[in-house]
Amino acid sequence: MSTHTFSENLHNIRMSPIVSISEEVRKKATEYKSATGKDFILFQRGEIDFNTPQFIIDAAKRALDKGFTKYPKSGGEDIFKDAIIYKLDYSNHAKGFDRENIVCTDGGQEALELSFKLFEGKKGVGFAPCWSCVLENFVPYCATNFKQVPLEPDFSIDYDRLDKELEGAAFFYLNTPQNPTGKLFTKEEVTAIAELCLKHGAFLISDEAYEAIVFDNAKHFSPTSLEYDNIISTFTLSKSYAMTGWRLGYLVTRNKEITKILKLGNYTQTAGVTTFLQHAAAEALSNKTESEKAIANMVTEFQKRRDVFYDGLTKIEGMKVTKPAGGFYLFPNFSSFIPANLNTNDRKVYIYNLLFKEGVASVYGSCFGDYFIDNVRFSFSTTPISIIEEGLERMKTIFKRLA
Repeated sequence: MSTHTFSENLHNIRMSPIVSISEEVRKKATEYKSATGKDFILFQRGEIDFNTPQFIIDAAKRALDKGFTKYPKSGGEDIFKDAIIYKLDYSNHAKGFDRENIVCTDGGQEALELSFKLFEGKKGVGFAPCWSCVLENFVPYCATNFKQVPLEPDFSIDYDRLDKELEGAAFFYLNTPQNPTGKLFTKEEVTAIAELCLKHGAFLISDEAYEAIVFDNAKHFSPTSLEYDNIISTFTLSKSYAMTGWRLGYLVTRNKEITKILKLGNYTQTAGVTTFLQHAAAEALSNKTESEKAIANMVTEFQKRRDVFYDGLTKIEGMKVTKPAGGFYLFPNFSSFIPANLNTNDRKVYIYNLLFKEGVASVYGSCFGDYFIDNVRFSFSTTPISIIEEGLERMKTIFKRLA
């Protein structure tokens, strides 16, 4: 049998640790239930427990009935692109776009992967903590030399460090609102980052997956609204419209050379987005009244969950937690509960293991980069308030013993 050397880039891709954690939970849940009579509490995934709004489902059915089941147009159907242009205007206050500024993709994840692929083998920069798929998937797949710039403990920006790290970089990756911290970068912060990218001749890849999930009447500021040619913004319908399984996304840039290249990449990878789903996506983005109603309903519930979760964590003595302004994650710091004499590997999973033994699933901080290893991510995207309260009670029991 001959020996083959397969793609090093593909070999270097790793399964998301969040998926691995979920598999571990699935195996343990039955055993835990038998032993305690209690359910495992699932704070580890970014799935959504809302149903896709009915007006979007109906639009998909109508498209099927009308026979929109043929091969899609490369780069996206006009009806989807026109809806994107309308949504960019009313939601992101971004003007001056036409169909050639857009590539429709199989989810925001493909939009990001295509964007990273533009800079294969080059230096990229991003904040730490950083979404795990960037680190585990896009970076190795594209052989990116990725440098992490840690946010401050309160998740503010060290601009001097960012300025230095951007030297020689091809791009900077920004996620706002951010997974895992829930930080919503302000207009001033986003503009400053974009201008530093301009200074260094770097592109800004903006991941805006959680753009609609913002709290306390805050406003998401999209870099797309800045009239710079070095910005590539990626979007998804997964979070805003509870459409995680539909795999619908898009990227937008004022640089038409980029969309021309990425349309070819999109065709090579997936040959386009399923046609009838694009018609449903067009309805989601263009039906402003129904979409705003559905989003407001979700955000109201997510904010209630956030408030209960955040308030409960702040009542645990020794806990350090920043209130998230967007997304559906909390990223508290557990330094005061971790023994000082632990080695790094044991330290990374110490809190995770304590929680796991008490039937609470979380994601340890090292899944999100080289910094914040004493932090743990909790998701409240699928957990009603009663489940959050039960999880908090279990945590209070754990950390009272450690106090």
